[in-house]
Amino acid sequence: MINVTIVVSEEEVKKRLGALASRSGAVIARAANRSIDTGKKAIKQETANVYNVRQKDANDILKVTRATSKRPYVTLTYKDAHQNLYHFGRKTSLSPRYIVQSSDPASADPEYVKAKVMRRHGPQALEERPKPFVQQAKSGNIALFQRTSNASKAPLRGVAAPSLPQIIKNDEVLARFNRDAGSMFSKRLVHEIDNVLKGVTK
Repeated sequence: MINVTIVVSEEEVKKRLGALASRSGAVIARAANRSIDTGKKAIKQETANVYNVRQKDANDILKVTRATSKRPYVTLTYKDAHQNLYHFGRKTSLSPRYIVQSSDPASADPEYVKAKVMRRHGPQALEERPKPFVQQAKSGNIALFQRTSNASKAPLRGVAAPSLPQIIKNDEVLARFNRDAGSMFSKRLVHEIDNVLKGVTK
């Protein structure tokens, strides 16, 4: 689990509010809550730009704890387990997707499967040994499996994709978050302070 937290010096805000310093918590909370919406959008968009996942995939694991006047900071938490590569992101992440028809080395069908985890990279053939293949488990679940050894009757294990929290930790994704959320926070903080000083908000 990874936490991303936006926080600001309340003492500095109190100085800028002057006689209305008691409203600092509410001012910071409103600015932080607005900025986290921008930051969350940035994470979803950039994650989908860099990796072969949908914005919805990232959105589903993002949890926001909003700021209040008594707790004037906002926290964005994301936590998820490793999915099987077959179920990772967009359907183009793995091809072909049909259940293995033949594992005979002389006439394998498919010859191998390809994975496309990064959007900017082409599909990569999974040719390592033992060769991964799509199969339906006894539970009925279809997934990508690999034997634990080259023996034909060796036990199966699932082939995992990168976890979404690992993906979100990508430098490009976090840089976009810090840039967009930080910029919005600074703008909203000035705006909220002005509104209090002008009597627009309490």
